Amino acid sequence: MGFLLSLLALKSGTPAETIPQTDIESRRNRRGRQNKNEFISYHGRPVLKKAHWVWHIWLYFWIGGIAGGASAIAALASLFGNRDRNYPIIRSARYLSLAALLVSPVLLILDLGRPERFHHMLRIFKFRSPLNVGTYILSATSVLGGFNAARQVVEDGIVPENSLPGKLALTFSNPATQTLQGLFGLGLGSYTGVVLSATATPAWAQASRTMGPIFLCTGFANGAAAISLINALQGEDDPEIQTALERIEQMATLAEMSLTLYTTWKFKPEVRKAFFDSVGGKIAAAGVVQGQLIPLTLAALGLNKSHSRLSRIFNALLVLSGGFMLRMGIIEGGKSTTLSADAYHSITRGEDARPGQPEFDLK
Repeated sequence: MGFLLSLLALKSGTPAETIPQTDIESRRNRRGRQNKNEFISYHGRPVLKKAHWVWHIWLYFWIGGIAGGASAIAALASLFGNRDRNYPIIRSARYLSLAALLVSPVLLILDLGRPERFHHMLRIFKFRSPLNVGTYILSATSVLGGFNAARQVVEDGIVPENSLPGKLALTFSNPATQTLQGLFGLGLGSYTGVVLSATATPAWAQASRTMGPIFLCTGFANGAAAISLINALQGEDDPEIQTALERIEQMATLAEMSLTLYTTWKFKPEVRKAFFDSVGGKIAAAGVVQGQLIPLTLAALGLNKSHSRLSRIFNALLVLSGGFMLRMGIIEGGKSTTLSADAYHSITRGEDARPGQPEFDLK
């Protein structure tokens, strides 16, 4: 009986060819299409659900990048050049990376919501999961950073060398652990960018080849700036040390700005518009100006050659605050691009579609 009623209902329905053209257009608009080739949204709703990340992740990406950059800089200072001459860099980098590595897991766990989730990620290993691999990188860098910082405490005379803790610290920390911390620091500074690029968020997905390198360069620049700030506050005035840190910072900043501009240029117009129309995109642009363009301009004009304490503090604060604004802006601006169906579909259809993404036939 139900089947017969259904047939009668279908037969009594209005044939499609008798529906006025205005009704067809009206229905198409209600479904989210303005014309047969343009898809706006599903009933006025975004195609994607934006990431939930808030201030925990802004800080984690920034502080984790500083930890990774400081770890790599300490390893470079230990392996190359005069180690005794570079000792102020190594000392500050060890303490800095330890402090940053103590804060980073706390911020990550706060974002996860429940502490056991961090533990659960360590129960398995998925090479194809950037987040899972990053958890191991963070854990390994933290352990190695603890060993090397403990050695620094002994070398500074805070813990006696002949005591049991002192002997253990000197045993578990050596040039090999410093080098390994530097290598894992490279991963710590870049994996967060890879995590972003592995998502479907348009701005992050389209920057899949450059997001990791951008974050790594930011980590180097911010790490060098933080070490310089610590040395300035402690009264370390060796000009060779300051010159070495400035070179690392300037080279990393130049690479960072070049990659950022290249990524912006490669954005699809729809993605670029959705990104820079948002508050997050404007914050990211301000971060590029404050943390990259201004310090490089001052260096090119020779206005930061005095090596005075105030000049070093001012320059370091510019770079650090700009790095934080860039991380925050990339996250918030990227989230805003998920609200634009045009931005999403611009990277999933056509000749320039992102590899591995489906193409939509909207005719």
